[in-house]
Amino acid sequence: MMEKFQGQGDVADRSPTAGKLPLIAGLVSMLLSAGLANARVSEEEAARLGADLAPFGAEVAGNEEGTIPPWSGKWKGLPPGLEYDGPAGKRPSPYADDQLLFSITPENYTQHKDHLSEGQIALFERYPTFRMDVYPTHRDFDYHDRTVEKTRWNATHTELSNGVESLANYTGGLAFPIPADAYEVMWNTRTTPCYASSTGKVDNYAVYANGERAHTAADFLVSWPFNNPDNPIPTTEEIVGDRQVYALSTSLAPPRVKGRLTAVQDPMDYVAKKRNAWMYDPGSRRVRKAPSIGYDNPYGPGGLQTSDDTKGFNGGFDRYDFTLLGKKEIYIPYHNYIFNDPAFGDLDDRLTKNHLNPDYVRFELHRVWVVEANLAKGKRHVYTMRRWYIDEDSWNTALTESYDSRDNLWRVGLFLSDYHYDVSCYMMQTQAMHDLPSGHYASSIITLNRKESDLTIPFLSQENFTPAYLRKAARR
Repeated sequence: MMEKFQGQGDVADRSPTAGKLPLIAGLVSMLLSAGLANARVSEEEAARLGADLAPFGAEVAGNEEGTIPPWSGKWKGLPPGLEYDGPAGKRPSPYADDQLLFSITPENYTQHKDHLSEGQIALFERYPTFRMDVYPTHRDFDYHDRTVEKTRWNATHTELSNGVESLANYTGGLAFPIPADAYEVMWNTRTTPCYASSTGKVDNYAVYANGERAHTAADFLVSWPFNNPDNPIPTTEEIVGDRQVYALSTSLAPPRVKGRLTAVQDPMDYVAKKRNAWMYDPGSRRVRKAPSIGYDNPYGPGGLQTSDDTKGFNGGFDRYDFTLLGKKEIYIPYHNYIFNDPAFGDLDDRLTKNHLNPDYVRFELHRVWVVEANLAKGKRHVYTMRRWYIDEDSWNTALTESYDSRDNLWRVGLFLSDYHYDVSCYMMQTQAMHDLPSGHYASSIITLNRKESDLTIPFLSQENFTPAYLRKAARR
């Protein structure tokens, strides 16, 4: 059961069998569908950014207990005293000397339930080996100046469009630093990247309950057109266009798909525009339109997550009614620098049975926004109810919970993150999706045996993510 949420009063019944949304959520949904909700805030309220609110909208103040410190923003980029190889290098931890505060285990988790999510409790009850090592909470990092400027402009200009499916008057950066509802919070999880383009290689694994694994790997290019550094503020969708992100991937494993190229152009509005995708098959040496993939299509090795599980949530909003439950203090994965650092062990150390090795996952107490989505009337999805826990400082999804058609908790996601010194921004990295009935889990975006992604490459335009480019790349 959900407990009292900050700013939301008492939530009497937030179990998946609750059946009806609170009245206020229904009213908000009606206003949005009628186009009456105004996401923009006044100049007076926006002036709170950089005052009692951090530049991205988090509360500057810590909590009363002192277990969450005030946001300081004392560092921007690489902290003093750290040795770092630069782009694509492993990021050293500024908190390597922190002492463990305590560990939460299946034996003592009931003592910490006030700061645990339902999914975390389920992991403790499902797996005798699951553990959460809790360290001091840190809120020391500030954000890139240009991203802060964009976010400040968005606060008084950006609005939801086409109901809730798109954005209007958006210039890149965080869309809604002072959000009014669940949809604005969810849009913030999609508009956090502080870089224009990136390249890198990642490994993805399905880890089965018997310890066996399935492996995929890819080389990728990603570009965010709204973050093009040549665009002055404000440059909105009228100039940038209707595409939010471009991606090009080259399959490296398994052998049967090695060399396959896929180009994707994702829209701002997945309902109105759909996703463009093309694939080059090295066997036939042909480029063809890729099949439509989205919503609850099985995704990744083992099919242990849905397409719209990626990085918490992506795709259209149209299959659910979303409700903002408020804020809650939760132990979440944070400052996870060592997980992908080979100096601390190899892959077998990380991918233990049933869950990631707890020795390599750091947890801290943070305030998170909690959003719940219930399947809309007449809509279909394998998840009938979903919940997201979104860090207030970075707007990255930290935890997810997804329920099946019988209202049983089915999958629990943990999303690791750290601060990227090159672009002065917190970024999500490795994620783990736990399939509770089977005991399997999927772990993706692993860079342990790779260089880290380079987020400093020059901006890549749409021409690098087209069928013509696939043909050109295939000839190299």
